[in-house]
Amino acid sequence: MMHGWIEMGLRATVVGSRWMVTSSHPAASYAGLKVFENGGNVVDAALAVSAVLCVVQNNMCGLGGDLFCLLRLKGKVMGLNGSGRAAELATVENYAKQGLKAIPSRGPLAAVTVPGLADAWNELYTNYATMSIDVLLRDAVRLAREGFAIPRGYANSINAASEQLGQYTNWRKIFLGESTRVAPGHILRQSDLASSLELIASEGPRSLYEGELAKKVASGAEKLGSPIRAEDLAKHRSTWDEPLATEYRGVKVYETAPNSQGAAVLLWLNMLSELTLRGKPWDSAETTKLLYRTCALAYRERARSISDPTSFPLPSDFLSKAFARSLLTESSDALQMSPSKRDLGDTTYFAVADSEGNCASVIQSNYMGFGSGIVPEGTGIVLHNRGCYFSLDPSHHNSLRPGKRTFHTLCASIGEKDGKTKFVLGSMGGDVQPQIHVQLITKLLDFDMDIQDAIDAPRWVALGTIYDSGQSLLIEKDLEYLIPELRAAGLTFSPIPPRSSTTGHAQGIIFGQEGELHAGADPRGDGAALGI
Repeated sequence: MMHGWIEMGLRATVVGSRWMVTSSHPAASYAGLKVFENGGNVVDAALAVSAVLCVVQNNMCGLGGDLFCLLRLKGKVMGLNGSGRAAELATVENYAKQGLKAIPSRGPLAAVTVPGLADAWNELYTNYATMSIDVLLRDAVRLAREGFAIPRGYANSINAASEQLGQYTNWRKIFLGESTRVAPGHILRQSDLASSLELIASEGPRSLYEGELAKKVASGAEKLGSPIRAEDLAKHRSTWDEPLATEYRGVKVYETAPNSQGAAVLLWLNMLSELTLRGKPWDSAETTKLLYRTCALAYRERARSISDPTSFPLPSDFLSKAFARSLLTESSDALQMSPSKRDLGDTTYFAVADSEGNCASVIQSNYMGFGSGIVPEGTGIVLHNRGCYFSLDPSHHNSLRPGKRTFHTLCASIGEKDGKTKFVLGSMGGDVQPQIHVQLITKLLDFDMDIQDAIDAPRWVALGTIYDSGQSLLIEKDLEYLIPELRAAGLTFSPIPPRSSTTGHAQGIIFGQEGELHAGADPRGDGAALGI
């Protein structure tokens, strides 16, 4: 069953012959493309895009957050884990002394893990960049100091967050000023953030961990009540982790390794590889039921098996075809879901590529909108609240412990076929990111969709964290006609508006037969794909 929206498309696919950037903000995509035009490589472009997003989408990401990246350079795929670790003072016992049974989602006690993004920049810059850091950060500094006009989504994000975060003076000064609400078109200037970026430009990204910026962050965080200290910042290092991979429909699909949840994507694809999708309409109840049933199994195993691998390694058979086949033999009766009330995360994803197949698949986040809401004085940096995903149950495999990384919703993907890059894709969406990956990958590889059409296509999601025994099942209204048949099969999907942010903001690039680059950006967000 095909509909007019998919035949005509919501946006035109962008095609280029040399370079491509697709991100969730036009200014970021433009910054990356300029770097390419000025002689930079994929990593240079990625750093410029990442920095601009830290200014124009710092409700979703920022210097106070984390970053994961897959790189494919000269035919080799590498994974960079830029997620932060829990502070030494962040212990189950210290939270128990304050009478807390869960880590607060906002405020100083939510800021319990070190920001990892800037050190990830350091690794990318020192190992693979060709342009100077001050040049790569130039657009970000300018946009922070001179300001930019915020779009409707950003204005809505500020106004929604103000109910919780307006109590924090430094956050309120930056994002609300003397107002109680902001409107689309408001010029947001962030002079302190510009100064922080300038420190990184002059001292290098490690300034946030050992330089002048580290002093400001550590003293400001402590003053506000966060457990993060100078020692936590100084000892933090990103890690280069071997990406995980599996074969699906003749394509080698790579995902970021744990503590990222990317392994759930690969387990799910392993199950689907035992089944047939081609020949079925992608937008049928039959296909949706098949995808959801395998999703539920993959997510159950995600909840059991993914955490910081240094303390809880991924089971050795997790990505084996035999394990996937064994899951498919289980009765679907055990997979009925009940409603979940967990929050979605706020994140931003982007992809950059050149015609030689070099590419970067990058995702960065503050976790919930504006993270913890805590801003160390004079930095303009909102510290993330990723650490609130930890459990305070000492027996749980994702329990809080100093120096530990939490289970992380961020994941990024790259596909290879016949030794060449096939696709680069990812999406924001918190816990639902694997669902968006699989829905996009199956549309590309099973249903031969164009990348923009695959992104435009209506989606469904099952909301819930690794702690939830149930999921809330939501489906965009374009697929509302499937609900009666899905309910008859015991799946209670509820309709949500078309192109809802609940189903993520995805970006992607496909490599064509002649090396040309096809890119799409999600109409659910403010994204833009730009290529030459």
